[in-house]
Amino acid sequence: MTKNEQHHWFSRCGKSVQEWLLNNPSSPLPLAALDAVIGAGGQPVRRRASEDSRTEAYYLQPSDRAYISEMRRAGEAGGAR
Repeated sequence: MTKNEQHHWFSRCGKSVQEWLLNNPSSPLPLAALDAVIGAGGQPVRRRASEDSRTEAYYLQPSDRAYISEMRRAGEAGGAR
C-alpha cells in the first residue's frame, strides 16, 4: 500500500466492510456499510436505485468505485485491519 492509499477512507474501514465493498463496489450501500464509509471519511452519493424506481439509495462516488475496483483487480484487499 502506498502512502497515498493509506490516506484513502477505504483503509480506515473495518475488514468486513472492506470485503463487502470490494465485492459490491457498484451496489447500493446497506446501512452498516454507509455508516462505515461516512465514519471513515467517504462521501457517498444519493441517487435513484434504478431508472424506473422512486426509491433512492446511497452509492459510492464514481472515483471511489474505480479505486476499489482497481484494488480488487490488483488483489490488495488483505492489508488493512
